Order: sequence, then structure tokens, then C-alpha cells
Amino acid sequence: MLAVDEALSIVLQNAQPLETEEINFHACVGRLLREDVVADIEMPPFPRSAVDGFAVRAVDLAHVPARFKVVGEIPAGTFPDFRVGRGEAAQIMTGAPVPDGADAVQMVEQSRLDGDHVELFEAVQSGQNVAPRGSEVARGDIVLRSGTRLDPPAVAVSATVGKTRLVVGKRPSASVIATGDELVHPSKLPGPGQIRNSNGFSLAAQCTQAGSSTHYLGVAKDTESSLEELIRQGLGDDLLLLSGGVSMGRFDLVEKVLEKLGVRLLFEAVALKPGKPLVFGLSNDGTLVFGLPGNPVSTMVTFELFVRAAIARLEGASHPVRPLLKAALGAKLANRGSRRAFLPGWVRSDENGALLAYPIATRGSGDIVAFSKANALLIVPEDRDAIPTGDDVRFYPLDSFLHKEDQWQAGNHKS
Repeated sequence: MLAVDEALSIVLQNAQPLETEEINFHACVGRLLREDVVADIEMPPFPRSAVDGFAVRAVDLAHVPARFKVVGEIPAGTFPDFRVGRGEAAQIMTGAPVPDGADAVQMVEQSRLDGDHVELFEAVQSGQNVAPRGSEVARGDIVLRSGTRLDPPAVAVSATVGKTRLVVGKRPSASVIATGDELVHPSKLPGPGQIRNSNGFSLAAQCTQAGSSTHYLGVAKDTESSLEELIRQGLGDDLLLLSGGVSMGRFDLVEKVLEKLGVRLLFEAVALKPGKPLVFGLSNDGTLVFGLPGNPVSTMVTFELFVRAAIARLEGASHPVRPLLKAALGAKLANRGSRRAFLPGWVRSDENGALLAYPIATRGSGDIVAFSKANALLIVPEDRDAIPTGDDVRFYPLDSFLHKEDQWQAGNHKS
């Protein structure tokens, strides 16, 4: 049984980045950039006004109030063909070029316009409310680095430097198979001994959210022939994920069928709670194969810790593992056994902005409803059976960490 860190290292060693592809910049959100993007112009390309107001020579406002002759108006998108001289001002809009001769802009709120003259009531320093040419970015500067996970600001940057096509990592393809004779479709009422299939659909959703193109292949029965048929289909993708059938029971056949189909198993158990029966292997064609536990919470936790990192590495991420954060425990966190535990928790900030973490009561690795309330996984190390209230706890932030809105579900811990 491998330690968590050792198992993760094996997964990442075998996840080789895929090829790249070129896409339109406006479709890049969520993708991983695989090239540096450089500025083709200076930004701003001219001295730019930061406010609506009047462009002046700062020296002329040494004594206020002061009266100026207005010699022109400069809307954004135009370029002035005049200079501002002594005792003169130009009315200017935010984003417009500051005319020659002027070295500052006074805000319109500090002015009173009177025909072709303006009275200004407050002094300005040279350079005030003006962004100098090239002060933000010089031509040739790298504005987006390879390895960046692209977001809406990256779209704006790409547009600003005229980079309308971006080289990104290809999206990994993933196949998902649920296993078990007991599974019925969620639309059906389970009969005696049956349960609704949640794992197949939750895994497919996790894959899509993590950035893969996902193929849900359905449910394999607890027979070698049924498993073999679906696994053969899934081995055509970059990743193959199976849930269930990897424990020690008579009908846990996944490992046997995988080996029959040429998958080289690299580990079969991890010192993790929940998620001990975790299988990972590599097909002859390089497909990463994960046999995940059948309990719903174990399935989702092992995906977060191992599969998500593998997908990011396949895209080309040099740092594919989500960083752990730290919070003070608001209630005691206990763990039985010697495996590293990742337990559902709710993390919030107190009135001073400090992070507090609260365990969420759960009845075990089948309690998906309790897990759905979490915005983080609270970590109890292998060498501890409890962390007392007030001590720091490391936690793995889930995707919902910053924006989960259903805070009422997490208990009575007021925000």
C-alpha cells in the first residue's frame, strides 16, 4: 500500500503532456497556454488620460484658482493636432491622448467651465492622472507566459496585443465506466438490493469540469465479458476511469480484466481515507487507467487528488497539483486508523479575514449528501488521530471553495 505522495508521483511520471493546438483567443477560457505571448506595441501607445478633465501644464496651476483658455477638446479615439501652451487647457476624456505641451490632467470635478475658458480650483503635480507611453508594457514584453491557465483577463490581454490565435494544450479525452450489477439508471426507482448510479455521472461531470472531453460509456456488469467490452472502448482515450470493482470481493474483476487487456498495473492500493482500493495502470498505447473505489465519496476524493492532476499534466501543466491551504480548526477533527484522511469540511473567513475550518458530520464514504456540502477537504496526517480545536489544519480547496453559495448546508457556522 503506497503513501499518497508516492502514488501521486507515479501518476504524474506517467502522464506525458499531449500535443498542442491553435485556437481562437475568445474561446481560450479554461485552456492551458503552451506559448509565451508578447506585446506587439507599447501600452499605452501614447500618454493617456486616466480621468475626464482638463489637460494642462502643471506649473500653471501653482496658484489656484487659476483661469485657462480652452484650446480644444480630445475625445477618446482621436489624436490632438494642437499643443497646450502657457495659460491654456484642453478638455480631455478618459483614455484619450494627452496633447503635446501638457503634462498633467485635472479632474473635471475640480473645474468650472465658462464659455471658452475654464477655472480650475486645485493644483496638480506633473504626471498626475496621466499614464505615460509604454508605462504598462513595452513592445516585446511577455504579457502571458506559457503554462498560464487562461481566464477572461487573458482574453482581454490577447485582444490588446492583437494575438487572435493561441497555442494551447490539447484537451485530454476521458472515458468513464461505472461497474456493478446493483446499479440502475437515476431515472428508475431502485428495487431490492439496487442503488441508483451516481458515480458514472459524477465522474463524467468531474472530468468535464477539470478540462477533458468526456465519454460516458455506461455501466459494466460484474462479468468479465461485460467489463472487457466497455474497457476496450475506453482504452482508445487518453484516460480511462472505472468506478467500483477494485476491492477484494468475488465480483471485483476490474484488475483481472485490465491485465488481460495488456494494462500494466503500477499500484493497487493507497494509504488514503477514503479511497484505499485505488488502482492505476498504463495501457500499451499509453492510456492512463484509474480503477477508483465504488463508494461515491471515495470516487470523488480520489478523482480530486489523482485524476485531476493527471488531466492538468496531460494538458502540459508544470505544476498540476492544487496547492494546499491552511486554516484554524473551529471544531475538533478526528480520524481513526493510520491512513492520511481527506475529510469534508467547510472553510470560511472570520470578521478579520482569518480562515476557519469546520468538519462536516458524515456517516462514511457512502454519504454523498454530506460531501456535497463541503467546499474543502480537511487533512489529518498519517501520524495523528485527531487535531484539536484551534490548531491549524491543512486543507485541499475544492472548486467550490471561493464561490459555493449554499452556505446554509454546511451547518450553523455563520459567515
